[in-house]
Amino acid sequence: MAKFIVAAIFLLLVAKPAHAYLDPGTGSMLIQGLLAGVAAASVGIASYWSRIKLFFSRNKASGTTEEIDSDDEAAK
Repeated sequence: MAKFIVAAIFLLLVAKPAHAYLDPGTGSMLIQGLLAGVAAASVGIASYWSRIKLFFSRNKASGTTEEIDSDDEAAK
């Protein structure tokens, strides 16, 4: 393991600069991917909102699981 760390440090020290260029299209793709991830997370949270709310609620009434089951059946 120590040899691997020494080799990795050596390669990082002697590596030549890449002179990479990120054009506006690449930046646009990164922003689009970020927005898509936010949208997907929003849809996922909205889909399971009643279960999330039940999980964090302090007063867990006995009828709440029946409400969730009826919501799931109505969604189908």
